[in-house]
Amino acid sequence: IDHQVFGWSSSAMKLEKSELDCSVEVPLVAILSNPLSTTNAAGMNDIRELVGHSANVIHFELNGMETMDEAMALFARANPALLVINGGDGTIGAAFASILYSGAFSPVPPIAILPGGKTNMTAADFGSKGKPVKILRRLLKLAKNGELAERLTKRNVIEMDLGDGEMPKVGTFFGAAGIVKGIYWCRENAYAIGLPNTVAHVYSVMKLVASAMGVGKDKDILVSDPMSITVPGTCRIAGQYTSVVSTTLETLLLGVKPYAFKNGGTGGLRFSAIESGAGNTLRAAKGFFTGAFGDKSLDGIHVRRSDEVRVEGTDLVTLDGEIYQPVPGKPVTLRGDKELTFVSLK
Repeated sequence: IDHQVFGWSSSAMKLEKSELDCSVEVPLVAILSNPLSTTNAAGMNDIRELVGHSANVIHFELNGMETMDEAMALFARANPALLVINGGDGTIGAAFASILYSGAFSPVPPIAILPGGKTNMTAADFGSKGKPVKILRRLLKLAKNGELAERLTKRNVIEMDLGDGEMPKVGTFFGAAGIVKGIYWCRENAYAIGLPNTVAHVYSVMKLVASAMGVGKDKDILVSDPMSITVPGTCRIAGQYTSVVSTTLETLLLGVKPYAFKNGGTGGLRFSAIESGAGNTLRAAKGFFTGAFGDKSLDGIHVRRSDEVRVEGTDLVTLDGEIYQPVPGKPVTLRGDKELTFVSLK
């Protein structure tokens, strides 16, 4: 049986084909890469070499995020059995937005994530840890052996409407209050001195938690401006917060799970808010270690499940590491009722 090896050359802007003779049908795999993502910057040649020696693969390297819809339209015409996104959390979110809003796919194929960026929180939650080329080799083997079906899982995504009239942003992790300040601190103090990712995250968390508990000079690093938060049908709260998180991921950095498990409603969004103050931070930290966080009522800590969360305030917010300024007088609205199918390597 004759089959095809597909290689996409973004510089030549054409689809090159060469024949491959084999006795086993190989499902078509579409790979989207951002060569400028942090990890990819040093490892794209390994990805290209693997693609060049693999059957039935389309590889599109982004030339800026404005080429995202072009890539998705190409992939949709090819009708792949698997869509692989190779990039950081920002690239992944942009790809999700294109999948949901461009209307290219019907239906959307299963999605696998490669850890091509700096933090790679979304990839890690699906068990994609290590060098992207090694994970891609494993995915291609699963596809070739017909083993993808047993690895599939459904997961909701976050649609974030800033109230600016633009298309919602899409991702898996929203943060406000000290979360954004913590991201800036990590970038400027931990990443800047060249610490490895995991070491940088541990160092930053220790420093920021100590600050929130009143230890050290910078006691207000994680204190937000006044804000109000509404989880329709369950709660409306207002005040200053150390942490505001909404996510569809099961596990965040360092294995943290800051959301409800047993009680707190239903819905695609896992939400938690920790009021500012040393005592609240201490109770939250203790709750993480004992398993009480999200399972028991803790003073100063709010945990819910919902399909919608509204955040009103002046602080910057983040979705998958990208920073956004809320529109004055407009709430940031999060919705989590849409889901995609993913490949889990756990």
